[in-house]
Amino acid sequence: MKDWRWMIPQPQPQPDREEAEAPAQEKLDWGEQEYGTHRYHVRRLVEDSISLLSLPEKAVVLGAGNHGDVDLPGLARHFQQVTVLDTEDNMLEEWLEAGGGTAQHRLRSLTRVDYTCLDQISFYEKFDDLLQNEASASEIAAFVRDAGFQVHGHEAVPHLKKSFSFVMSSGVHTPLFYPDALLQFHTHMARYSKQEVRHILDALAYLRNSLVADYNKLLLSLLKPDGRIAAWTDVIVLDEENSWIADELYENKTDEERTKFLFDAFGKYGMESAVLGLKDLYDKIKPDQQLFRSWIGQADSGRRYVSVGLSGKARG
Repeated sequence: MKDWRWMIPQPQPQPDREEAEAPAQEKLDWGEQEYGTHRYHVRRLVEDSISLLSLPEKAVVLGAGNHGDVDLPGLARHFQQVTVLDTEDNMLEEWLEAGGGTAQHRLRSLTRVDYTCLDQISFYEKFDDLLQNEASASEIAAFVRDAGFQVHGHEAVPHLKKSFSFVMSSGVHTPLFYPDALLQFHTHMARYSKQEVRHILDALAYLRNSLVADYNKLLLSLLKPDGRIAAWTDVIVLDEENSWIADELYENKTDEERTKFLFDAFGKYGMESAVLGLKDLYDKIKPDQQLFRSWIGQADSGRRYVSVGLSGKARG
């Protein structure tokens, strides 16, 4: 059945008294002013996942740097502690110091976390040296592929293993490694033949696939034995060629039919890193009490996406 609930105004949770008294200019916008389709569906997935937890103790969010998808103050009302693991700096600490309120004591932020462990083997510096020194395509490709094996000996946050009853991944699969590596290679691409460029790109894709699978292992490693994981990401960029997907997605379908339709569309039109990451995670989650959601979101640029959210408990 078509899900129209995102069009209905949703009641917002009442803020704690301390938070309500905080000056407006000291608060960050957690998406309430732009409570679009994407944010609504993400938050509904999170809320429905929390309702299935036997004991909501600690939660962790990976990829919450923009503070838009995840309502962190709202999470802080459900959990004893909420940790944000970001690859870049964010404004969370600044907001905590200025805003006060109950959330200040329950939210913590760890920035510059290397999800891929590539920094631990100095991958980007070595990759740049090879490009600057005009190394051969074979030498570069061999280095890139070998990096996938080298990172297996490292861990991103070993001290946080099995620490959380709820683990969330906010749109991490698609920006993980690949766009940065392509940008780094782009300025040197003209130096290589078409066949050599393809050889290097194939190696980068190989490493990307390995890192996406490793990232899922990282997510699962953070879970307590009875915890839940929730992940969401954009999967298909809609354009003139495939815009029909948005219409057909919401035709009268059973959940099983919609899931099959989506996976068929993912194979033809999906972004490889997102498709690989979601399928790998889907296979690692128990089928019972599993949540699988899809929606059409729109960016500020006007571009539309098919996004997918997945939640469940890890298989034994």
